[in-house]
Amino acid sequence: MLFLVWFRIKQPETITQRHLMQIWQREAEAALPAVKAGTVKGLWKVTGKREVVAVIDASTNEELDEILETLPIIKELGFAVELEVHAIHPYENFYELIKKLAS
Repeated sequence: MLFLVWFRIKQPETITQRHLMQIWQREAEAALPAVKAGTVKGLWKVTGKREVVAVIDASTNEELDEILETLPIIKELGFAVELEVHAIHPYENFYELIKKLAS
């Protein structure tokens, strides 16, 4: 199953920008190998914002929860990271459905 995951990072007042960037660096060091392994199908940084968009391939909802909860940025910032998650599927699948519904 594919999931679109939108990460919105808020810098806590208790940490410096440098500390935030160190946490984000650890996150990137964990995320980029997941891209190469195929678990993360796509990963994008939103320009001008502290936001990242990912397409993650997980077998179950529980697997996605486990993936998200073990991310360095979630473990270290927790409440300061807002997640928006949507199950998605290929448009080609939707096309097959609308052909069926249209007939």
